Amino acid sequence: MIAALALASLLAAEPAAQPAAPAAAQAKAADAARAELLSGKLPADPARAVVEGKCLICHTGDYLTQQRLTPGQWQKTVEKMRKFGSPLTDDEVPLVSGYLGRNWTTDLPDPRAGKPVAPPKGSLPSP
Repeated sequence: MIAALALASLLAAEPAAQPAAPAAAQAKAADAARAELLSGKLPADPARAVVEGKCLICHTGDYLTQQRLTPGQWQKTVEKMRKFGSPLTDDEVPLVSGYLGRNWTTDLPDPRAGKPVAPPKGSLPSP
């Protein structure tokens, strides 16, 4: 009887442990995606080919991926680029601005923020 209760409690506890694996896998995938964004790479997406073909003709990938804008700011930026002569079509504007707005958001750390650099010797008064 005690063995049956122990087995029943183990079986009841097992399903609770299973959802942790998908959550951990999702967190790992999100961390990998964030690392890819921070590395300056363009993530795989249907809009990536459009960005490569129509944005990178004027801008470098580094310039594009260092930006940190809200989705609305990306929309305005893409529309402004069309006024400046970007060959984007009307159908490509929401595709590109959506891609940029999903990936390079204001919550990413500033890629230009580097390590502190010591001032040149003699440039500051001695304590």
